Amino acid sequence: MKVAALLIADIDTARVRVRGEPLLKHAVRGLVESGCVGRIVVVAPPGAESIVRAVPGMPCRILPSAATRADSVRLAFEAAGGRDAVDVVLVHDAARALVPPATIRAVAEAVFQGAEAVAPVLPVTDTVKLVGAGDVITATEDRSRLRSLQTPLGCAWKVLAEACARGLDPLSSPPGKVRTVAGHPNAIRLVTPFDLALAEALLLDEHEQRHPDSGGQK
Repeated sequence: MKVAALLIADIDTARVRVRGEPLLKHAVRGLVESGCVGRIVVVAPPGAESIVRAVPGMPCRILPSAATRADSVRLAFEAAGGRDAVDVVLVHDAARALVPPATIRAVAEAVFQGAEAVAPVLPVTDTVKLVGAGDVITATEDRSRLRSLQTPLGCAWKVLAEACARGLDPLSSPPGKVRTVAGHPNAIRLVTPFDLALAEALLLDEHEQRHPDSGGQK
């Protein structure tokens, strides 16, 4: 299975730190630790090179961000290699920096087994309302059919090539017939101060489980 990962980063994922490291570094490390990714192309703003290269285990190609996310994905895809070089392409949002390696592997394996596209998802547990004119609630959605979408989005090479040729952003409009695999609570998009505080707690808990005698130190 030949897997390429396209990691799309913005200035916040390079600037914001969790447990002393930029989100971008956590995201690259997760892809490396999945054990299934053979090449990584990072699209990021200036200054991200030193962050990416500080992650051991795999050299990454780094490209400057384009005007739109769709263009950034297209540039990364073109740099990842042709159809003969790649079986599975993962498109990943660096803001979801803590997605577990096992989730990344599950997405890649599902595409390799024949799915056109695969996305990790979680059931929606909140009550979701439709709101009309005047901010008046008009209906209640059946949450049993709703899912929250995470990344990485996995695609067969041909499917992503067609999406890029049409100028689509695959993270907003996943291409092809998209199957789902189980997502993970840790794969939230880290944007707000609350998200970052939660990420700090998750990483601290993970560290303490691995090093029970550390006393909570990094």
